Amino acid sequence: MVAFKLEQYLASILDAVDVDSNEVQLKVGNSSFDIFTAYLENRNAGIHRYQTTNTTILYEITGKTKIRNNGRELKLGPGNIMILRRKCEYDVQTQLKGNVLLKLEFNSNLNFKTFLINAGVLDPSERNVINNVHDTLKTRQLLYIKSSPISKPAQLLKEIIDEYLNQNMFTQSMIIAQLSILFITTIRNRDLIVIPDTIQEFEPTTLEQYIDDNYAKVTLAQAAQYFGFNTNYFSSLVKQKTGKSFVEHVDERRMQEARNLLARPDISIKEIIAHVGYSGKSFFYKKFNEYYHETPVQMRTELFRQANINLK
Repeated sequence: MVAFKLEQYLASILDAVDVDSNEVQLKVGNSSFDIFTAYLENRNAGIHRYQTTNTTILYEITGKTKIRNNGRELKLGPGNIMILRRKCEYDVQTQLKGNVLLKLEFNSNLNFKTFLINAGVLDPSERNVINNVHDTLKTRQLLYIKSSPISKPAQLLKEIIDEYLNQNMFTQSMIIAQLSILFITTIRNRDLIVIPDTIQEFEPTTLEQYIDDNYAKVTLAQAAQYFGFNTNYFSSLVKQKTGKSFVEHVDERRMQEARNLLARPDISIKEIIAHVGYSGKSFFYKKFNEYYHETPVQMRTELFRQANINLK
């Protein structure tokens, strides 16, 4: 089955579904096959909630899908692949017409780590890499593969599902070989991405440290990405955890730094404005007055008086 025909075939299955189930099981061509079960995500309304029973692969064939896991919103686009560990809880947002999300749920008798180790003749360093990948997946719940529709991992997955659907001899052997190449190629090319820490690991002190290191240039979107959250969710989380908005935290840190710099006679107010991350004098003065209820010039005069600094 040629790649584009496979996509059309899978889309036609979803178009024909008239049951209100979250997923549609794909019938395997070879009845003796027992590596995984393949499903398509149904396009019925509502959020689909899951807990994996074993290692699971999500593969976005066409369209875009939003996945939520532990408060994080993750996006899958065409060709994107995600590996989820056993007992990983996740939600799939409503699927739109044109979306084709494939799921391969490995059977309980298949151990992911053992499968990788048995994939070929490995030297000690290669075994160590496999162990590290497995431990990372176990700790972080899921891993993301950098891939596009024309990348090797995506093409291999299409070949794998093509084998799964057809009644060919040696299907199991072919799929084992293809999966081995997929995982080993991904690991060797360093295409596995670790999803950032979960919501439980977010603490106000961590945010303070991050802003301390980045206050001059940081944006809400950059901070959300750093902590592994959707921008809107991260904004709400910061407000909920600290009682202040992200912007208020950044402005507060900038104002503290501005005050420290105003006490130094060797740096001009113009240089201070640029150093703390504001783009214009009027906006800086406005923020400064809102925070300290006086102008930078007034504060500098008082700081110099207290330090017995006379520039005249």
